[in-house]
Amino acid sequence: MLRAGEIPPSEARLGRRAVICCTVLAVVFGALSMGATPAIAAKQPTPPAAAKQSTPPTTSKKPVIPSQAQIDKANVDAQAKAAQIGQTQTQLAAANASLQSLNDHVEMLVEAYDHATADVDAAQQGVESATQDLANATRDRLDAQVQMSVFAANSYRGGGSLDRMSALMTAESPSLFLTRASTLTALARHEESVIARLQTTEEQQTSAQATATAALTHRIGAAAVASKAKDEAIDAVNSQALGIAQINAQQQDLQAQLAVLQGTAKDLATARAQGLKRLAEEAAAAAAAAAAARAAALAAAARARAEAARQAALDAARKAAHGSSGNTSGSNGNSSSNSSSNSSSGGIVPAGGHSVSTAAQRQRAIAFAQTQVGIWYRWAGIGDTGPTVTSSGIQNLPGYDCSGLTMKAYQSAGISLSHYTGAQWDQGIHVAQSQVQPGDLLFFATNTNDPNTIHHVGIYIGNGQMIDAPQTGEQVGVHNAFRSDYIGAVEL
Repeated sequence: MLRAGEIPPSEARLGRRAVICCTVLAVVFGALSMGATPAIAAKQPTPPAAAKQSTPPTTSKKPVIPSQAQIDKANVDAQAKAAQIGQTQTQLAAANASLQSLNDHVEMLVEAYDHATADVDAAQQGVESATQDLANATRDRLDAQVQMSVFAANSYRGGGSLDRMSALMTAESPSLFLTRASTLTALARHEESVIARLQTTEEQQTSAQATATAALTHRIGAAAVASKAKDEAIDAVNSQALGIAQINAQQQDLQAQLAVLQGTAKDLATARAQGLKRLAEEAAAAAAAAAAARAAALAAAARARAEAARQAALDAARKAAHGSSGNTSGSNGNSSSNSSSNSSSGGIVPAGGHSVSTAAQRQRAIAFAQTQVGIWYRWAGIGDTGPTVTSSGIQNLPGYDCSGLTMKAYQSAGISLSHYTGAQWDQGIHVAQSQVQPGDLLFFATNTNDPNTIHHVGIYIGNGQMIDAPQTGEQVGVHNAFRSDYIGAVEL
């Protein structure tokens, strides 16, 4: 029974469908017009208040129905995007393989750098040893120079080569001469030894200095080459890793674009099916109205003919009575009443299934759903995230789609559901419409005789109402439970 001022459910559904159809088509045509940039074609929400003001409850405006060619193009766009994702996966695999090869090369270069560093350390030790040898040679050279200086001074004071003659002339005996001559010979040999030592230490000093300097220079050069090669390899690895990160980001963006394109194709197909259904309903209603009008016209004509015949009969009777004043009057009250009855089979109630929830759990699910009223519909949304793509890129915005809301509601009550209406249809026991209780899931389909066409689900809260996440551009709210596309109910 309708309350005062309440819009009939059938008219409200027509108005809501018109709003949804217009919203979906606006999003779809915007996406198609963008061409090469499908990621920008996002589903922009439209405040429900504006939608309600722009569409009256009852309208005769013809729906704008997407063509099959538009649906086919949307599917082709989605397939092309999926192929592009496959290409990025191939690129990613090749990039990862290249990164592994670069990492192996870096390990080899790092080892070479470590080896060169060890050689530098060894060369440094050689330099230290050569420096010590140089210090020893320098000390020996100084000693030799001192000895040479002493010998030169003595030779100068003693007359040099005249010492032998002096020793012979002053010797008292031949034996003493021989002794003195031996001493002079020894001194001469010492002189030669001192000179040779001086030369040797000078050569050792020069050789040790050259060896130490060459070794250190060579090792430092080798270490510099190894260090440069190592740094270049590490730069290559970092560059490759950055490239992989960019490919991953590109793949994520492409996957988000694919989700939008798939959603666009689905929305187009849904809008076309709903529009064709509405046209068929309007054609049937128009045909029925025309038939009723023709029947009414025929009935009115028949009544007019009957009234004319009756009046003619009365006139004839009066004339036959020669002025008789007896009048027969009567009243023919014609009344018609149109009645219609809505019968419901209670939707599809397939056999099988079983209930797993308690009354308390169903109430908790309803309570959770009530707290989400007013949150925007987001395609694929489960409350905390609702992936969508706008001109600003990928955005994760809070929101729900229909099966996301029911899944999270029962998740809050400790019952796990799949995020898909078709799966939720099979996750409980089916009940007739007359047996529906608060907490049951209500399902809606394009063809109410085919569960494969189910496209929407809500949570029944009693009094012919449910909480659901309706469509793009609307918010989670309380709506009429038993629409014309109702197909059945499931008790979890």
